[in-house]
Amino acid sequence: MLILTEKPSVAQSFSVALSIPFDKAQGFYTDGKTEITNCVGHLYELAKPEDYDQSYKYWAFELLPIIPETYLYNKIEETARQVKKVSYLLKKHQSDKIVIATDADREGEVIARIVYKEAGLSDISSCYRFWVSEALTPEVIQKGMKNLKPWSEYNELAQKGFARQHADWLVGMNLTPYETLLAGHKVTLPVGRVQTAILAAIAQRNNEVKNFVPQPYYQCIAHIRDNNGNKAEATLYNPENKKYFFQQINGYINQAHTFSETSKTITTECETKRKTLNPPKLLSLTELQKIAAKEFDYSSSKTLELAQSLYEKHKCLSYPRTPSSVLGDDDVELFREKFELLKSKYSLSKLCNEKLISVENKHIFNSKKLDSHHALIPLDFIPESATAAEKNIYEIVIRHFFMSCMDICVYDEKTIWIINGEYRYKTTLKTIVKEGWKKAEKQLAPIGAKNEKEEDELQMFDEKTCILKNTEIVKKLTTPKKEFTETSLLAFMENPTMEDSDDKLVGLGTPATRGNILSKLEKYKYVTKLSKKYYATEKAYFLLKLLFKNPLTAKIASINQTTQWEKELEYSPKDFETKIIQYIRECVKTHPEIENYEKQGIGKCPICGSKILEGTKSYFCEKINKEPKCSFIIYKTAFNANITTNDAMLLLEGKHTGIKNCKGKSGKSYKAKFSLNKNTMKIEQIFINTYKKKSAPNSAK
Repeated sequence: MLILTEKPSVAQSFSVALSIPFDKAQGFYTDGKTEITNCVGHLYELAKPEDYDQSYKYWAFELLPIIPETYLYNKIEETARQVKKVSYLLKKHQSDKIVIATDADREGEVIARIVYKEAGLSDISSCYRFWVSEALTPEVIQKGMKNLKPWSEYNELAQKGFARQHADWLVGMNLTPYETLLAGHKVTLPVGRVQTAILAAIAQRNNEVKNFVPQPYYQCIAHIRDNNGNKAEATLYNPENKKYFFQQINGYINQAHTFSETSKTITTECETKRKTLNPPKLLSLTELQKIAAKEFDYSSSKTLELAQSLYEKHKCLSYPRTPSSVLGDDDVELFREKFELLKSKYSLSKLCNEKLISVENKHIFNSKKLDSHHALIPLDFIPESATAAEKNIYEIVIRHFFMSCMDICVYDEKTIWIINGEYRYKTTLKTIVKEGWKKAEKQLAPIGAKNEKEEDELQMFDEKTCILKNTEIVKKLTTPKKEFTETSLLAFMENPTMEDSDDKLVGLGTPATRGNILSKLEKYKYVTKLSKKYYATEKAYFLLKLLFKNPLTAKIASINQTTQWEKELEYSPKDFETKIIQYIRECVKTHPEIENYEKQGIGKCPICGSKILEGTKSYFCEKINKEPKCSFIIYKTAFNANITTNDAMLLLEGKHTGIKNCKGKSGKSYKAKFSLNKNTMKIEQIFINTYKKKSAPNSAK
């Protein structure tokens, strides 16, 4: 029997579990009957276009499209020796029993299928699949070896994996040269099936923020209190049940305010509804990545790497590449076993209700919502030897593990209408009936565990003794959407708002690939990351400009189209691949006018009129080192606030930026807008309250 794993560390775990020694001379584990070897991740990669035909080595419109009839694979040079060893053992055991124990996901399946095919084998009747979600302890491996399934049961998963791989190759190897040629071949413009759509979403958000013009609106606020001294605020609603008023203060809102000044007489109407808040769910990989990015500023790739280490090396975490936030109905005993093991060390467990560890609790155990692997759960104590970063990830998982089986929070939501003449004001107050899992938040506050959907502050108020003190009209400004961060991008990729008929979210990429997509955008210099926020670069805007010249290539930058492709990949991989091929053929039929790529700069220098270029830490005149020299420069930080590319463009156009969160030398925070003084060439602050100006020494002649 041969056991094939994906990584050396996993092969070692199998050797320990099955008591099979390592044969140094042969380079694999063997006891004479059972042999264990491993891949090293991918041993093969898809061949390059020139491997099909040498003419493809040089890019030209007439050579496109490149559509292989059969996809070829090349050995990865660094692991060529391991390829030879794996191929030898596969052939040796082809009439025996072969256990495929690569990672239990789509990518792991593809790795094994390619290795098997490249070894010259096709019959899989003697092959079986090892598939578990738990950490590979000896007990789990021994149990898994008793529950092997025929490899053929995973054929559909393999089809999806290959369809995704082929589609990504077709898009990259055709549209990258196509767009690069349209750019005069002066810059390489990588195009990707998912990454380009994400890039377009980032650029669109940047533009929305840049072009957003705040609009004033008004609200009338009634200040009320009861006989116990409790204070509250109620908001005016008009007969159409609207509380925001965008017209000038000369209509309904002004009439209400004027009436309240002449009469403080009020009546009240009150309705109380009992509501509940469920505890946080167990974590999928994407949810873990979002929390780790928010709390520790870890990239998605880093979080996956840390979780993988906890799974493979320390064996204290379940399989990390999971899209699920639940366990299966059959996992009750697994959860209970780990709860009993871990509860003595974590005080958080004292707030848990062990009766909720039941198949009846669909918040935790729900096979209908289980997708390939169960949610992340701790499987053992984390060793002291683990790194600080690994411990951070483990702590996130374990707090969600315990909080998932805490009682719900029960509260009364009291809606109070304050009626002043014909004018109605509403306030909503909440009173805790049963604290439940919310009690845990007080313990977790120091490490930042805060539920994003946290309700308003819970409070008591006696509407029966309510009196109206006064009303005031408050002027406010509309605000733009926020720039994408790692956390919000992951949420966006997980759910771009499209759902299929079964209400299953259709996301972009997979939990395991989303972090890599973001890393690629940075690697290709399509985005920069500043204070956790993503900004599209000049190169990105140039690519998108080219793509949008052609309605067909514009589709690759469309979230809706990309989401539709992801849906087709899930339900019909063969049709999906066929449609991608048709799409590529149509795209490269037309040749729009070539537009040579040159750095356009982000604006004109206000001193000499030359281009302003973007650097790592500043925006500077292109003549900073040319004669006649010009030393104009805007640094990317001023008054402890960031100046983004869009901000710099606004400043160069003589406009002011949006509101910035600044910090003075004393450490005190305040808000201000920035403008560029054309006389001094310095950044000035426009204070929001006083409108006084203060210069920053971050620009110079």
